[in-house]
Amino acid sequence: MLALCLLLQLSAGVRAAAKVCNQHEELCSRAYNDVTSISTHASFAVTNQTKPTKPGTQFKGINDQLNDGVRGLHFNIMQGSSASQVSLCYPDCTVNDGGTLLDSLKVVKAWLDANKNDVVTIFLEGVGTDASPTAVVKAFTDSGADKYALMGKPKSWPTLEKMIDDGTTLVVFAEDPNIAAANSKGYFISYEDTVLKLDGPFRYGDEWTCGPWNRTSQSIMLIPHFIVQTATYGGATYNNMPYPFNLGTTNGYQYEFHAVSCRGGQSIWINFMEVDFYDQGDLKTPTLKLNALPYEGDNKKNFYPEFFDADPDAPIASASTPAAPLSTAWHIALGACLLLSLFNALRI
Repeated sequence: MLALCLLLQLSAGVRAAAKVCNQHEELCSRAYNDVTSISTHASFAVTNQTKPTKPGTQFKGINDQLNDGVRGLHFNIMQGSSASQVSLCYPDCTVNDGGTLLDSLKVVKAWLDANKNDVVTIFLEGVGTDASPTAVVKAFTDSGADKYALMGKPKSWPTLEKMIDDGTTLVVFAEDPNIAAANSKGYFISYEDTVLKLDGPFRYGDEWTCGPWNRTSQSIMLIPHFIVQTATYGGATYNNMPYPFNLGTTNGYQYEFHAVSCRGGQSIWINFMEVDFYDQGDLKTPTLKLNALPYEGDNKKNFYPEFFDADPDAPIASASTPAAPLSTAWHIALGACLLLSLFNALRI
């Protein structure tokens, strides 16, 4: 009888603790390229929101970004003080020097150590970068982030649950062909035949567009959704400075409109929406919609991605699917177990 009680209690615990992947149980069965995530443009280029001393693209650092649900990080890599060092800078190191690639990778690695059920993607950006390919590889090995890296582009993308079970919770895309080819282990995946990067960035007043229309074998769609401006800093003029205005609109209904418009014109799913100042506006609600996940104020008119076999008439109770309730018989059995345990304790 005691063995049966133990079995019942363990079973109840398993049912109550459903597995989640990237914060949602429903995403576990989805393939990596069937999930939409927020990614941060120049993730390292942080500036102070109230008293900025330099231009930046984000108000919060990388650790906070990951804690808040960001799952894509964009690192603009450049040569640092020596050929053996890789710096992260935007638009160059005289404007916003975000420190070394190694230091940022240490943050990512520590976060992955503490969050085993989350998959993170890094985009190494900069075609023609002067960063040493050898130094870039070394930063990954020295930080320990490489132990989580998915090795090479798979023939078909695994599910998030599979990646989590395998411990391959870091995906790394490299825009520069020399960087992509530098890693003998193969965990730098080339943009060329994998990532379809759409038009962008944009300027205030531009129409959000969805080209280019030249997809070949790419299976990941990246949409730059941020605005830049021409501005002078330190006596130099830059054409791609951040535009920290109208963020409630840019990171609100325009984010959703841009995503849905591009989904209608391209033949693959939207995987990353790259944004500035991710914590401004409301990116969470439209991202939940794109993933066919319930959101606050949801109703039957919510749209569902083609890959997701969902019933639009099914009731939506909350933002997270609860564990299946225990039956009455189950409760009676557990109650009997508790009474038996109490009786044995009193006998002692």
